[in-house]
Amino acid sequence: MIDKREFESIFRQHYDGMFRLARKMLGDDEESKDVVSDVFAQLLNGDMDLHAETLQGFLLTSVRHRCINLLVHKQKGQAVIIDLQPEDDDQVEKEQLDTLHRYIDEHMSGMAQSVLRLRYQQGLKYREIADALKISEVTVYNHLSQSLKELKDYFKSLGYGIE
Repeated sequence: MIDKREFESIFRQHYDGMFRLARKMLGDDEESKDVVSDVFAQLLNGDMDLHAETLQGFLLTSVRHRCINLLVHKQKGQAVIIDLQPEDDDQVEKEQLDTLHRYIDEHMSGMAQSVLRLRYQQGLKYREIADALKISEVTVYNHLSQSLKELKDYFKSLGYGIE
């Protein structure tokens, strides 16, 4: 695990370059900040063996992969929206959303509920959520990643085809 001083030094040294790369790929400041925050959260929470000579390449590659994943996810989301037949799918979609909301209300902590709703119902960025809830961006990331994993596992157990 990386110590706090080393993490702060790495953050100060590499943040600008990582942000510029994400901004170039995504074209959006807030999404770029989220991607860079995700990479630093992974670094902070991970158990990686870091080497000074490969650190910059590792960080930039991590940013590039996260940007690509985000762009692919956006494209898939747009394709799904275009392909839906509203007359046929409205009731199924409503039932799925009801199941999702019921699970969140009954099984998740208050903080996880708040983070999920601010992110996905109000569309706030990590920084905005952190400011609203008076928590760090890393905490926002942790709540989101744990909550989404829990939701994914739950819906898999119900037989939904989730990757």
